[in-house]
Amino acid sequence: MEPLLKFYASGWALLFSLIAMIACGLGFSELQMRLGADIIDVLRGGYDADMVQERFLIYGEAGRALYARAALTLDAVYPVAYSTFFACLIVMGAVSPRARYLVIVPIVVALLDLGENISIYMLLTNFPDISDALIARASALTVAKWWMVVLMLLVAFGQLFVRLIMLALGHLRR
Repeated sequence: MEPLLKFYASGWALLFSLIAMIACGLGFSELQMRLGADIIDVLRGGYDADMVQERFLIYGEAGRALYARAALTLDAVYPVAYSTFFACLIVMGAVSPRARYLVIVPIVVALLDLGENISIYMLLTNFPDISDALIARASALTVAKWWMVVLMLLVAFGQLFVRLIMLALGHLRR
């Protein structure tokens, strides 16, 4: 784990992950514009068979194929980029050596996101013959991912906030 923590402490990892996040964000914007509707993995509350049917019909056959490719390319890079970025923030803002191990939170988010992407790919490539169980699994992964994203943001920015308070108090004592 120490080599991973050392990597996350690197300013280069922070910079490159930020650049990758911005590039992916532009890619998602272009994808959604081409699809004519939001991608389903942004639906924080999940989705059901009716919602999937509605969205997939809006996308059309070419849109579903495009989204399927993006789920395994663009949306595979994005979780790595944002989890690295937030892991860097957590390590750099850690208020104790043990607090650095909170990097597990962004790693879990990335794994959930990658599982969600595989499920969405399966939905897209099997449409219209998709089971309710597959939709439920993909939706559950989407909801779990978003809850973990909230936790990741709280941990990362909480660490930084505490670090700033500690620095401010340290400066007041001098």
